[in-house]
Amino acid sequence: MRCKHCDARLAPHDFWCVNCGKQTPIVVHELASWGSFKRTFKQYWQFKGANIPAAAFAILVGVIPIIAFLVLLNAFGILDFQAQETAGKLLLNLFITGIGLSLLTPLLLIAFKPVCEIKDYTLTLKDLLKGFKAYPRYFFFSLITALYFILIYIICFGLPNFASDPILHLVWLVLVGYYIGVALPIPILMERKNVNAWKAIRMAYKYFKVVRWQLFWLGLILLVLNLAATALALVFLLITLPLSWFVIRDYIDLLLEYEIIREYKTK
Repeated sequence: MRCKHCDARLAPHDFWCVNCGKQTPIVVHELASWGSFKRTFKQYWQFKGANIPAAAFAILVGVIPIIAFLVLLNAFGILDFQAQETAGKLLLNLFITGIGLSLLTPLLLIAFKPVCEIKDYTLTLKDLLKGFKAYPRYFFFSLITALYFILIYIICFGLPNFASDPILHLVWLVLVGYYIGVALPIPILMERKNVNAWKAIRMAYKYFKVVRWQLFWLGLILLVLNLAATALALVFLLITLPLSWFVIRDYIDLLLEYEIIREYKTK
């Protein structure tokens, strides 16, 4: 394979041309996230029924408590951040929300431990229960995520009596989207590289830049898919939740197979 810009010879897994520094077509062809999604879906679909017990348990201990927690916060006005009259009350409500979600979200993330230990597309309830050993690690990851979202909310929306520039409201959307692209590989990196959440975040930020858009679009697709399934009385989550675990695993494994974690030259 040769670079279309300078005609230099390229290695099969080169993301950048070592001669001119231009990006190679490998990202939009071999590493397209949508193509990986379709391949995983095709493999997963024939085993979807076997994943229902594990998915049902995850919904019972993870999804339903998260929904109940958010409904409760909303009933007490805690989620109405813009209505808070003092900075102290706003910060308190932000931290209550963040800590609560940090405690509950790992119950959905622990599935990545057994998912990374199996080679096929069948996650049993017994396998899922083994994932509880990883709860502290995923709590740390969820806590970092919560603190990030608290920080960008304060920066982009300001505090009571200290409003921010309206343009920062759009910046908030950009920062949320960017974090989706950064965060998606983290659970798999934690398992495959046996590192803690902070090291996995640093690795994802440093080495996955070249596929950030691919990660963002994959994360957005999975987010919309699972939100739609949740809106349909949670029933379809029995299918979409395990699918999401396997889709993320397969795509990050593909990137690791292509040696994305390496130093390469860019211009």
